[in-house]
Amino acid sequence: MLAIPASRSQGPHLTSVPASSLAIILPALVAVVACGVVVWLLVRQMHRQHTLRTLYLEADGIEHDLKECRQRLQRAHASMSIGPDQPAAGEAHAKHAIDAALRDLLAHRLWLRDESDHASQRELDAAVTAMGKARGALGQQLRELDSAQRALETAVREKIEDLSQQP
Repeated sequence: MLAIPASRSQGPHLTSVPASSLAIILPALVAVVACGVVVWLLVRQMHRQHTLRTLYLEADGIEHDLKECRQRLQRAHASMSIGPDQPAAGEAHAKHAIDAALRDLLAHRLWLRDESDHASQRELDAAVTAMGKARGALGQQLRELDSAQRALETAVREKIEDLSQQP
């Protein structure tokens, strides 16, 4: 019978890691993975907090813009009013529209207060996008209102000048 050396009979032999090295490497690897998970959770939490902060800031901005719009419309309607007891054309409709927008904004704020802890990041991101679009549209309407207000003031001044020049 042929004797085969033991080292050859076991096939390719990998160098075994000593137990002392394994005792150092394994906890270090666990610590690196744990740190990675903690960093990932912190980044996720920071993103969520940033999103919520943005939502509240956008809501504050929309509320400010709506109140500003209400004041400007009141000035414009006062300029167009025929008499103190008679509202200008469209005044009631504009007031109702702004009041409805403020109520809708309040509903969104209540949702944020009550549901933001349970909302997914995707829902919060969608809310930020929607509020940004709403604020942009409101900003455009405010610019158009400014332009209309300037045109109205110019027309009123010109009419007053025409009336003052008549004998």
